[in-house]
Amino acid sequence: MTAAPGPIDPTRTLELTSSGGTRLHAEVYVPAAPRCVALIVHGYAEHCGRYREVAHVLHAAGCAVLAFDLRGHGRSTGKRGHVGSFREYRDDLEAARTAAVALAPDRPLLVVGHSNGSLITLAALTDAVPLACKAAVLSSPFLALRLAVPAPKIWLAKAASTIYPAFSQKNDLRPEDLTSDPAKQAERVADTLCHDVASARWFTEARAAQARVLAHADRIKVSTLWLIGGDDPIADPAVSERFARTVGGADVRRLDGYKHEVWNERERAVPLAALGEFARAITP
Repeated sequence: MTAAPGPIDPTRTLELTSSGGTRLHAEVYVPAAPRCVALIVHGYAEHCGRYREVAHVLHAAGCAVLAFDLRGHGRSTGKRGHVGSFREYRDDLEAARTAAVALAPDRPLLVVGHSNGSLITLAALTDAVPLACKAAVLSSPFLALRLAVPAPKIWLAKAASTIYPAFSQKNDLRPEDLTSDPAKQAERVADTLCHDVASARWFTEARAAQARVLAHADRIKVSTLWLIGGDDPIADPAVSERFARTVGGADVRRLDGYKHEVWNERERAVPLAALGEFARAITP
């Protein structure tokens, strides 16, 4: 098995503007002659800087890459862990898509999402006005929660979503649930750009987005690669796999032994290689 390539530094950084004047931080990686464009959508409570190894693989496959921080994450503006409406994430995604395609106009666009970023991507692909792209890679999609959340905490989030939407509680993410790699666990603990809260409105909006996506598999018309952590204790792999297998032409790969962050697992070279192959296959 080929070793994982390691991260690379971005060519440059950008500041994008989304709805409500939200400022989004972005990192760009541009090869000499791009054959495609890749847009990376990170997961919940993290940021785009954690995807520099993923960007390396895409860059090596000939993609001009843009990764960005969603509102309320990383270096972007917005209350940590909060969104007023899931539609705001679509606004962020469209702002980033516009900037990404400008890196290499007329080249096919590949969207790479992880966890909540996969949910955002799938929500856009199943929307009445779908996201314009050639293909998508969905890693550990957050289509259902496997992580046990105490019932009172769920009740409080539902109630607060209406009367105090920005009310936040600690999320229950543990580094050992994200990956089995001790070095990557330590990196996550030390990363001050990650956060550990979730607002009541984000919780109810994410659940509603999950329901909409699960009802509309038939709307996904682009090529998709699904990389599902078989031992993921956070996003339910059974739900993701069952849904993915109803999507026309989907390439579905359940990675047994992998936890939530397949890109940060000990054997991450396997999904990274699959990503590179998929990216090369969609280019002219």
